[in-house]
Amino acid sequence: MCARHILANWSKNWRGIQRRMLFWKCARSTYEAELKKNLKALSMLGKNIVDDLLYYNKETWCKVYFNVEVKCDVVDNNMAEIFNAWILAARHKTIITMLEEIRVKMMTRIAKLREFANTWSYNIPPMALKVLEENIEKSMRCTIFFNRHTGYQVKEGTNQHTVCLRNNTCSCRAWMLKGIPWPHAIAAMYYKGYEPADYVDNCYMKETYLMTYSHFLQPLNNMKMWTASTNPPDAPPVVKSMPGRPKKVRRKEATKTKKYGKLPKTELVMRCNICKGVGHNKRGCHKSATDPSGSGTVATP
Repeated sequence: MCARHILANWSKNWRGIQRRMLFWKCARSTYEAELKKNLKALSMLGKNIVDDLLYYNKETWCKVYFNVEVKCDVVDNNMAEIFNAWILAARHKTIITMLEEIRVKMMTRIAKLREFANTWSYNIPPMALKVLEENIEKSMRCTIFFNRHTGYQVKEGTNQHTVCLRNNTCSCRAWMLKGIPWPHAIAAMYYKGYEPADYVDNCYMKETYLMTYSHFLQPLNNMKMWTASTNPPDAPPVVKSMPGRPKKVRRKEATKTKKYGKLPKTELVMRCNICKGVGHNKRGCHKSATDPSGSGTVATP
């Protein structure tokens, strides 16, 4: 379930920037104490607001309940939306043409992604390396206490977590969810002189990446050269014209942030230069017809 779509439905009754921000804090909470804190803050913004939010199964949109074996902490459906936009040009074509265009796009994409692995400077992709470097910088603000066994107590601001490098675990669960060491764990690694990159999950490694794209899609001849089928031809479905113009543009959400730029005419306030009134311009102003001094000209009867 997509957290962004849940927000769109939930915001029909609970609007406001502060409520929206707290919703995302709840969705991105990685441990139960953090979630309870954010839900408590949200409950101060309306009666039954938390009950309305928890009506949606929290195990599908809140990181607290995500399976740490998956190594994915994404709470929205953006990956599917991106793929949908990627095949947008082919979606409205006939079945065979659509599938053929998607096949060609996938064939070339797999080849490009394999070539992309040759540009890596390290054994992990640049995107994962960027996240790791950001976490390394944040780890410098952590204070660490070691019990001389396997446990580390790491303090970051007002938060405090425990880390076990032997089991690759941290009580904040962010490292376990993402598969990339988080600041608390990195502080413990540097305390022991370990390299954080060695603790990145195998799913990010170059070898795993190349195995993912090891199956190539083979090129095909022109459709006219295909072997004729002995099966009876399939008749196309009956076309039924629906009333109105078919909708192809995605419906915008009510909570979607509007882009900056030119003000659309639907939100433009018309103001008269003569009487300074709202709702008309100087050409339709009654004052210009009755009071020549208002504009310096008299309207022609």
